[in-house]
Amino acid sequence: MRAAHTVKTIKSQVHIIAPAAMIWAHITNVRLEQFADPLLFRLLDVPKPLRADLLTEGVGGCRTAHFANGKKFEQRILRWEPHTHYAFSFNPEPGFRVGYLFELSAGMFRMLAGAYELHEDANHTVLTLRTEYSVQRNMRWLLLGPITAVLYLFQRYLLRSIKRNAEHETMKLFRK
Repeated sequence: MRAAHTVKTIKSQVHIIAPAAMIWAHITNVRLEQFADPLLFRLLDVPKPLRADLLTEGVGGCRTAHFANGKKFEQRILRWEPHTHYAFSFNPEPGFRVGYLFELSAGMFRMLAGAYELHEDANHTVLTLRTEYSVQRNMRWLLLGPITAVLYLFQRYLLRSIKRNAEHETMKLFRK
């Protein structure tokens, strides 16, 4: 697969006013149902993420990510360092399509792996999301730019949603 594909990695960051331990809970068990997906994603047929449920912790463990189209990713945990690093592989089920024609499990565009990194200081936590993906080599000149742009926007959407969840929970704790 990799010989026929160009592999790329993109990353995004967000500063969150919450401790890393609280953010960890929001990246391992993600809840996004309450957030509206951007209009651009609906127009491009990018499935809305709903939630990701951690089934087993640690390297070799599993998390399932659920989407509004009824499809899911089974994610194998590749790295597990609580409150600092969480990495996983993407394993989309057959028939998981994005952008009307991209079959993620075996098509010309594939999601390979993702990783969250947390760096805490006195005032906030920096959350970084890295995504590794590939595009079929003979189509990269046409697809790489648009796919990278949409993936970057999707990363920003996920990070902003996690930030809102973590900061909301932090504010609730401070009010008590």
